[in-house]
Amino acid sequence: MKKILTTLTIFLLAGCGSHIDRGAANGASKLAATSTEQLALIPYPESVTRLPGTLVLHNVVHVEAADGTATSTLALKNLLKTLDITRDTSASTQIQLYLVDEPALGSEGYRLDIDQQIILSANTDTGLFYAVQTLSQLLPSQVQAHYELPNTSIIDSPTFSWRGNMLDVARSFLSVEYIKAHIDRMARFKLNRLHLHLSDDQGWRIEITDYPKLTQIGGASAVDGGRSGFYTQAEIRDLVKYAQDRHVTLVPEIDLPGHTQAAIASYNELACDDVTNLAPYSGLEVGFSKLCLTDPDTTYTFVTDVLTDIVKLFPSQYIHIGGDEIKDPLYPEFIARATRIVADLGRTAIAWEEGSVADNDPDVLLQLWNDKYDIQPALDRGHQLILSPCSYSYFDHGNYQGQPNTYDWCRKEGVPLERAYQLNPQAYTQILGVESAMWSELIHTDHTADNRLWPRVTATAELGWSRAENRDYQEFLTRLNALRPMLDAMGIQYYREPALNW
Repeated sequence: MKKILTTLTIFLLAGCGSHIDRGAANGASKLAATSTEQLALIPYPESVTRLPGTLVLHNVVHVEAADGTATSTLALKNLLKTLDITRDTSASTQIQLYLVDEPALGSEGYRLDIDQQIILSANTDTGLFYAVQTLSQLLPSQVQAHYELPNTSIIDSPTFSWRGNMLDVARSFLSVEYIKAHIDRMARFKLNRLHLHLSDDQGWRIEITDYPKLTQIGGASAVDGGRSGFYTQAEIRDLVKYAQDRHVTLVPEIDLPGHTQAAIASYNELACDDVTNLAPYSGLEVGFSKLCLTDPDTTYTFVTDVLTDIVKLFPSQYIHIGGDEIKDPLYPEFIARATRIVADLGRTAIAWEEGSVADNDPDVLLQLWNDKYDIQPALDRGHQLILSPCSYSYFDHGNYQGQPNTYDWCRKEGVPLERAYQLNPQAYTQILGVESAMWSELIHTDHTADNRLWPRVTATAELGWSRAENRDYQEFLTRLNALRPMLDAMGIQYYREPALNW
């Protein structure tokens, strides 16, 4: 173990009667264990060993944190603060954060041992951060007179390195405040990639230095009934830092060479001379706009300039270039050139699976959204996949068949929670990870976004992290039901899933 270099002392305040939620204290959040003897944890850990008894936290908890654990220590302090924590120098019960050297844990795994003390250990600050998230699910979400934790030994690490969710902010804008809240919620469930769809026909949402009209014109448009707006570069830097502190990587997408009407309306020269539709667009149809691929000087200068700014703003190794829903004889050439532009900027491109027709380097990552697409030729060339098949992962589709203001073009029955949980990543090969998506043509408020995302995003979290043998839908429902107070405490306006009796 690495030497402990800093020490914090913290105690849990007992007897705060005016602050105690008596209903919660007597309810589901009293002890995070389920009737099936599983702990109420999502995603479910790799290994859980239940030990006899419980740890009761009274008055004083002494926290020791190793040097190099800034984010996990801050996460722990914030967790305890929600339970009305003040500091004290004396302590009998301890919470210890250790950095260790255990190769089996990898870069994101951790151990959590609860007995006479609470010991969190990991190879990295990231692993310790995830240990804190597990501890947060074991603790109640409301202040109580004392806190009981099951004596437990957990050894945990993720199945996939990419555990993502995509927000389409191009059709209908989402505020910085909402994005930050979503990052907090993702981190609680160990999701680590937030894919932002920043441009489309209906809007352009990010400031680009040499093209101010992209936000002046493209940022002012939106889908009919949706919200317009854009992120300044300063706001993007702030979001990137906020996400990094929670071990979430922001992955930007600039959709190219189609889905570009907002860019064309801002700079008409991006369209070919025979194109007459040069105005902002607020409709629902797609597949009609594209950059002029027969004018390479204009098109590739624009693409290079935009991607150069994107790379400066986002430290993500992967930069998404879109590449879906376009028919053009020069399309394969464009995708190949665009992925090389990203490579020349020192990053790796992602494209929707249609981009696999291009002559790409094998390290280009492909995102599979079309369940029926023949991706095997791309796998044979060495490409890896982000798994987002629409019939399991598109959360703009209904929580139930016929839900108002939802799509059903991919699956007429919608994508209920059970369907989302049924995706089996292990049935695919060369998978980097999983990612659910929420397109925003029909999602115009924060409440609607929450309704479409939650609780289905918790299924994404479990698919991305938990071992296949640890996944069981009925047990998942039991655990999710026990975590409802936590969702409430985070302010999530979730869909009231009938299977959960919500």
